Amino acid sequence: MPEIILDVIPSGISLKLFTSVSLVCGILALAKLNKTINSILVFCWACFVKPLIQKKTQKSGNKNQQQNLELFYKNQAHIYDKTREILLKGRKETLRLAISHLQKKKDIVWIDIGGGTGSNIEFMDKISSISKNFKAVYLVDLSPSLCEVARKRFENHQWNNVHVLVADACDFAINYKSADLITFSYSLSMIPTFNAAIDNAVSKLDKQGIIATVDFGIQSNDTSMGRINTLGGLVNRNIPWILRNFWRIWFEADKVFLDSSRRNYLEYKFGTIKSINSYNKTLGKIPYYIWIGCDKSRSSQILNRLNCLATESPYLAPASANPNLPVSKGHEAAIANLQKNLPFPSIYYQKEVWRVYYDELNPLYEQFKNQYIYAFTWEDPREDHNILKFSSNDTVLAITSAGDNILSYATLPDPPKRIHAVDLNPCQNHLLELKLASFRVLTQEQIWQMFGDGHINNFKDILVDKLAPHMSSNAFQYWMDKGPNTFSGKGLYDTGSTRWALRLSRIVFKLCGISKYVSEMCTATTLEEQKRVWNEHVKPAMFNPVVGSLLIGNPIFLWKALGVPANQAKLMGPSIIKYVIDTLDPLIERSLILDDNYFYYLCLMGTYTRTNCPDYLTTKGYKRLTGQKSVNGDIPIDNIRIHTDLLNDVFARLSTKSITIAIIMDHMDWFDPNGVDAINEITAIKQCLVKGGRVMFRSAATHPWYIKTFESLGFKCEPAAIRESGHSIDRINMYASTWVCTKLEGEIEEESTSEEEIISVEKENGKLDAGRRRMSSLKI
Repeated sequence: MPEIILDVIPSGISLKLFTSVSLVCGILALAKLNKTINSILVFCWACFVKPLIQKKTQKSGNKNQQQNLELFYKNQAHIYDKTREILLKGRKETLRLAISHLQKKKDIVWIDIGGGTGSNIEFMDKISSISKNFKAVYLVDLSPSLCEVARKRFENHQWNNVHVLVADACDFAINYKSADLITFSYSLSMIPTFNAAIDNAVSKLDKQGIIATVDFGIQSNDTSMGRINTLGGLVNRNIPWILRNFWRIWFEADKVFLDSSRRNYLEYKFGTIKSINSYNKTLGKIPYYIWIGCDKSRSSQILNRLNCLATESPYLAPASANPNLPVSKGHEAAIANLQKNLPFPSIYYQKEVWRVYYDELNPLYEQFKNQYIYAFTWEDPREDHNILKFSSNDTVLAITSAGDNILSYATLPDPPKRIHAVDLNPCQNHLLELKLASFRVLTQEQIWQMFGDGHINNFKDILVDKLAPHMSSNAFQYWMDKGPNTFSGKGLYDTGSTRWALRLSRIVFKLCGISKYVSEMCTATTLEEQKRVWNEHVKPAMFNPVVGSLLIGNPIFLWKALGVPANQAKLMGPSIIKYVIDTLDPLIERSLILDDNYFYYLCLMGTYTRTNCPDYLTTKGYKRLTGQKSVNGDIPIDNIRIHTDLLNDVFARLSTKSITIAIIMDHMDWFDPNGVDAINEITAIKQCLVKGGRVMFRSAATHPWYIKTFESLGFKCEPAAIRESGHSIDRINMYASTWVCTKLEGEIEEESTSEEEIISVEKENGKLDAGRRRMSSLKI
């Protein structure tokens, strides 16, 4: 090492730099007895000192890429793996994600471009056996020194199907027509002609294959303009200006280029399946990304998605075919992308068709600050079924909330043939997506830990290895970012905006000295014991003047903690405290909290029990959601569609007369009686209800003002339940009434267009615009 240093130091180098180099040399000599220290110092020399010296001594353009790589790696090839584990984050997760998304599990052909010392291949063997599951593995790298380390490594493993190619990433050749898996692991940022390398990967990737990349990256808002829907989510994507420029300049000294163009071109040439943006905080918040993609005209995924949109609401149909037919936002986005030669929206490349396309830049989403409000659903699905009597002939639309009721409807012996879950908050729908994915691949015990207990130790591993292929990129990004904290610590049911109400309640119980009595009430085995504890200890503390005025009767607490807006609070009557007493008193008389009221048990105890939980967490529910077919021959969760939009917008894009039941909870209480929101929504609901279709909602008023609006627009309105003092109408009893409004058949309406007619019109219509012509020409 000293000889090498002396060779490259010129006479004109500064004394300060020469002193630093000499000090490093001295430390290196002292560190020969300690391999770890020696490795670190060699790494620091090669990465931080040597590039500065070379920059002063070398003329630009006097070496090719291979010579540059050798100059950088030759003296550190032997310690490369030891020193990169901390610096190069995300490599293992990338390989795990790639394997989980591969359709092919045997006879895989894999190309690892810029594979260096072969550590990726060695790790892959722990995920999927190299000798058993891979037909051929090619490590491609331009550095002979690194490739020599790789050869020795593979010889030790006796892998006859692994081949090392000292070759350029832009023009190497393999013995197969295409590869099932191509990976770039911190190599794309070091390839000057990255466009050619990516084009070469395009030509070699099988149509059903996967390409996976992990690398440093510095994206910004400006680099995403015009193609947001192709990116698979924006969580942590846009790096602050200072970090972008600092790390770009820092890494350029080692000829590692963090500019955004590499990732942009990757996302242009392939369809995005999954995308993660993160920081290596161990070494100073270095930005890096993990990206999983595929052929951008990938046939099976696109066909599946188009079929879903063509045969279910919202329909896929050319606007020119019939101007009265609604067209899905996803179809509009796909046409726009085709006209620009962009990949389809990321959601088109997902395995599952649950999530309906949505524009993630909708400013209405900003109000939720990237978090859900409800971690559990505060509606009683048992009463919903008692009132509505769901059957396989029904197409149901309901508000998502936490998704508990959506899944409860799907667990019925004769579930609806289609369930549309609608919520404006994307995070509420991310939560439902997580639950749906869990029923695809997890055991009943794992599902119980996550959603029954609210805790699971290895959430991130489960997400990466099992759940990821069954989730949209947007939901996956969210749970990669939020999930580890959500399912640890206090758990799932201490998350969401409503956690503040639960936390404040516990503080009040503690300050009033009734925490133990609350537990006694929730574990009482007889109604007499439950009523005694309530009347003697809990009720007096909850409704004393101080607690009543500061919390229960406080409009700020009602809105911020309980989600009760001012318009709804007015419907509760002159005394909110009396309203709450009339809510809780009858529940104590109705049934045991321990056995038959999982809503209040969860709020007070923080978890469910095996015998007191939502339907989807029971053994019967698990069986029905994991493969037991319903009466109509379908697996119930296959028939769920998730819409992230305003109710009115969803109603407008649904096929006319396609919904038999709409369950809109209590949100109409929020409307201003002097406004037009109620009229607009009821008109939109009516348009997509079948004749005789029903709307069910709950209200804080016994006779809400908008009943007259329903009646004026052609509905027959009847109360399913009206709360009277001393009596409960369901296990929650939070609302004063439940109503069912039925669409009358008195007016003559235009006949709806059938699915077959829509598809026929599409085929016969010859006036498709350029974008639609391109879509129809795809070989899918």
